Amino acid sequence: MSTNESLVTFTTPMLKAIANPLRRQILNTLSAMGSARAADLAQALDIPANKVSFHLRELAKAEMITEDPELARDKRDRVWTTVAPAYTTGEAGAREDDPSGVVMDAYLGQIAHDEQRRLHAAMLHGGRHYSGEEPGEAKAQLMTSDLMLTVDEMHELVRRLEKVIPAFREDLKNGAVESSQPASDREVWHVMTLINAESLLNESHETTQSPQNPR
Repeated sequence: MSTNESLVTFTTPMLKAIANPLRRQILNTLSAMGSARAADLAQALDIPANKVSFHLRELAKAEMITEDPELARDKRDRVWTTVAPAYTTGEAGAREDDPSGVVMDAYLGQIAHDEQRRLHAAMLHGGRHYSGEEPGEAKAQLMTSDLMLTVDEMHELVRRLEKVIPAFREDLKNGAVESSQPASDREVWHVMTLINAESLLNESHETTQSPQNPR
């Protein structure tokens, strides 16, 4: 769905590899950390290191992660890093080994489930936070915008947004982002960007009576 050349289009083996929810979580955490050992990921996710090692090997088989010997302390030390900065679903028919899109459809269903869980948790936290039940810093923030765009303008917006996270990641690596908290206080934060035509909302409810469809 993106034309950014830095993004890697999902292959069918990749989609099958991340069909496992824990494997998706490991990949997301490794991507956020930049590089890590199985023990580092096990500690971050609070699961056994040998379980993490198994899933890391499966992700490596799918060519989504690779070892970085330059970061290893010795030949037995295995430090992993992600192969691509980000992925794209690509265009329809991009995977000849999945012509009917069955694997892609399964992946999109899994992602929808993941995002629904995240959104539900964020909304519950937001309600409790603003009512004073969960004091302290908010752990979720919602931002929405609406624009009148042509398809070409939408693609340009996507290209610009795709540059934001990599640039910020580089600033973090170089210590260019000021923070009053130490790096040890960092945790994984999930950022999802969804750009969709408002017409999809009405098209999804054409044959049903719904308060979400004002027509």
